[in-house]
Amino acid sequence: MINLRHLLLGGCVGLTRMPRGLGELNGLRTLNRFVLSENNSLLRDSAAGLGELGRLKELRGELEIKNLRHEKDVMSESNVGTPLKEKQHLHSLRLEWKLREDVSAIDEKDITMSMEVLQPHSNLKKLSVSYYKGVRFASWFSSLINLVDLTLWGCHRCQHLPPLDHFPSLKFLQLEGFEKLEYISDNTSSSNSMSDEMMKIPFFPSLEHLYIFNCPVLKGWWRTHTHNNASSSSSTEDLSLPSFPSLSQLNIIGCPNLSSMPLYPNVERIVLSGCSSKVVDSLFVRGASDITHDVGVDVSASSSSPHLSKLTRLSLIKIEDLECLTSQGMGNVPSLQSLYIADCPNLALLQYHGMGNLASFRELTVMNWSNLTSMSEGIANLTSFRELTVINCSNLTSMSEGIANLTSLQKLTIGEYSDLTLPPEVVVSLPSLQSLTIESFPNLVSLPEEISNLTSLQQLTIGNCSNLASLPEGIRRLPNLNRLQIRGCPMLSERCEKETGEDWPKIAHIPSISIY
Repeated sequence: MINLRHLLLGGCVGLTRMPRGLGELNGLRTLNRFVLSENNSLLRDSAAGLGELGRLKELRGELEIKNLRHEKDVMSESNVGTPLKEKQHLHSLRLEWKLREDVSAIDEKDITMSMEVLQPHSNLKKLSVSYYKGVRFASWFSSLINLVDLTLWGCHRCQHLPPLDHFPSLKFLQLEGFEKLEYISDNTSSSNSMSDEMMKIPFFPSLEHLYIFNCPVLKGWWRTHTHNNASSSSSTEDLSLPSFPSLSQLNIIGCPNLSSMPLYPNVERIVLSGCSSKVVDSLFVRGASDITHDVGVDVSASSSSPHLSKLTRLSLIKIEDLECLTSQGMGNVPSLQSLYIADCPNLALLQYHGMGNLASFRELTVMNWSNLTSMSEGIANLTSFRELTVINCSNLTSMSEGIANLTSLQKLTIGEYSDLTLPPEVVVSLPSLQSLTIESFPNLVSLPEEISNLTSLQQLTIGNCSNLASLPEGIRRLPNLNRLQIRGCPMLSERCEKETGEDWPKIAHIPSISIY
């Protein structure tokens, strides 16, 4: 064993400790997992601690350390030192503290020290920290100048993050489960010194993916600064608004108090869920509705690159106080291809007349939108897009007017309506339709004979239409229909049974049929 070079412990979910003496394997190069024993002296006497991990000088690649604790004795046992600092060949490190450790009786300095002693080499590329219970992170974060990927999650007591914008190579950043965090950048110095710092250091020059999840008290990027005199105020008025020059993906989920963000002129995909409408508003006001109050800068001096000019996909989910999306704002996203809106109960109207110039617009999904009453108000002027999904819009009484102009539509999904029927005008006006899904129409008793006009239709899916009793004769005259799926339709399923069902002759020519 003394010559062992590689020890891979993938899938060992029941592993509770490492054997004492592991540190004697001086040539060990690969050890992907190191599990510390529970806080039990009998177990710890026979288990390897951080001191032995420190003696494994040749470790490289990936390393995960599980079951870390915050107690002071953990730092002193086995002369821990800094067991990771000299491991220059490690490129990925995951630090995981005990999930349910009670730290109420532990001094805050000792909690912070439990992370301080784990300082990695500055060559590290990827770092993940979970369940750390300190109010602040270790001071060594600023030394990780080569970091590319950073994930911090489940750090429920944390109130202050390290200066993340100092990482010149950082491409991926995920923050999740910070229950006490109010601001991401918490510079407590004067406004003048903060401005100097922002001018000297590029703001996240390489960041491409930003994910912020479940931070219930997060208010903004910067803590509010007040200016005590006219000179300090004027010194910041000409400062350009900071922006993410390389950001392409932005996901913000479960942050109901967030009201402002930096600019992201090159972002391509945005997902906002469980947030305030203020964040949505900021999208269409060059990225920051009240950010001037946060950093004391002039929005008019912001990036010369048109805000959201590269945005292709926008998803708005569970934004309960969202009341409208202005046509002017939607008209400022010229590259938009896909718009997804779900569970925004107070959204009164999505005004589309400002979207007439969106030549790339391809896909619209609206779900659980109770205030939508007519598709004609929404999509009558959109004639170039390909996919439309409308699910559970309970007050929608007619679809025919809005869909009539969608001659290029290729995929239509409609579902979860108790009263709405499928009018003949809909199918007559969709010559390019290739896929049609009809889902959860409990009162739908028949499909229109005009379905035969869908000569481009290739796939038909019918689900959970309990009163649909038969298929129209027109289904025989669909030359390109190659797949039929029927599910949760007991009456229709019986009529479509192979060879014996009354409607079987209507569908026997279809190559692929699934009924269940």
